[in-house]
Amino acid sequence: MSNVVAMKLELPSTPVQELVKSNTGKQIPDRYVFNPKTNTSESSNFDDNDDAVVPWMESPVIDFQQLLLDSQHEMHKLRSVLTSWGCFQLINHGTVSSKIDQLRQVSKEFFALPLEQKQKYSRTVDWFEGYGNDTVSEGQPFNWNDRLHLKIYPVDQRNVKLWPEIPSKFRETLDAYAVEVRKLLENMLKVIAKSLNLEEESFYNQFGEEEGIMFSRFNYYPPCPSPDQVFGLKPHSDVTLITILLQDTEVHGLQVLKDDQWFKVPIVPDAFFINVGDQLEIMSNGILKSVVHKVVIDKQRERMSVAVASSPPPDKEIGPVSELIDEERPQLYKNVKNYLATFLQYIARSERAIDAMKI
Repeated sequence: MSNVVAMKLELPSTPVQELVKSNTGKQIPDRYVFNPKTNTSESSNFDDNDDAVVPWMESPVIDFQQLLLDSQHEMHKLRSVLTSWGCFQLINHGTVSSKIDQLRQVSKEFFALPLEQKQKYSRTVDWFEGYGNDTVSEGQPFNWNDRLHLKIYPVDQRNVKLWPEIPSKFRETLDAYAVEVRKLLENMLKVIAKSLNLEEESFYNQFGEEEGIMFSRFNYYPPCPSPDQVFGLKPHSDVTLITILLQDTEVHGLQVLKDDQWFKVPIVPDAFFINVGDQLEIMSNGILKSVVHKVVIDKQRERMSVAVASSPPPDKEIGPVSELIDEERPQLYKNVKNYLATFLQYIARSERAIDAMKI
């Protein structure tokens, strides 16, 4: 968008994992510490960063196989969950446990590599693919997080030089996992449309079918001696249509915001955590809500997760589905191209891009 002001973006000089290894004095570098007095855009969200006082989410669980069988009960539950929470746990999703276990294993092996090995796949300040941290605008705190961000679809747009050669099975494991998650995404977009009484292709067509973009993000959250002073990921909503998240098997840390209250997301064995992103909120004309969420850090244990994000190609215009616009509910969002570019500018300064899309 032309009204997005250019900013000076910064990356940490040292991965968080390396800071933890060398930090014998347990001192947290200032650029990771959140100060509510200076970071006013997030101060209201920081007040609840003490994980011990946050209640557990009564986790909505959706059975994917029941959705495929057109169970009206499950369809009604899906719509209710997406219009209230904007997220849910998906069970019986069809992705075999062996592929999930293999993905977790290569993720663990990658982050255990020596720094010089991981730095072969480093990102730059100008583009978010690769290994490193997230950019922030000057003066903003960094996330307590290292990540590896890779495009997985379209296949011919993969930046293969950033796909690790070590572990030796990393590339083939991610490729096999990508195939499974790509099928799941297509089916999820179709059943979500059906839950709103739309033609099942309504959202999938805007995704772009074969041109639609999917990214994987491998997250590593090191322990922190003062976890209430940092964010693993600062409060944000996703740029995506939907995000498909594979959580850690033991250490929780994800929290979601509902009715101005933070809730801890439990770990459901073998489930994917699915959440609505900004672009699906736009397409649904605000009926589906892009959930605001954050990640908090454990004091003693590391945590890992793998997220897959989906987005239309940058030259494809998206907007509210016409069937969801009428006199009682006029068009609430602008049509937009390349929402990802807009999103990256806003999130770097801890603001929500979707607010700029509202009419």
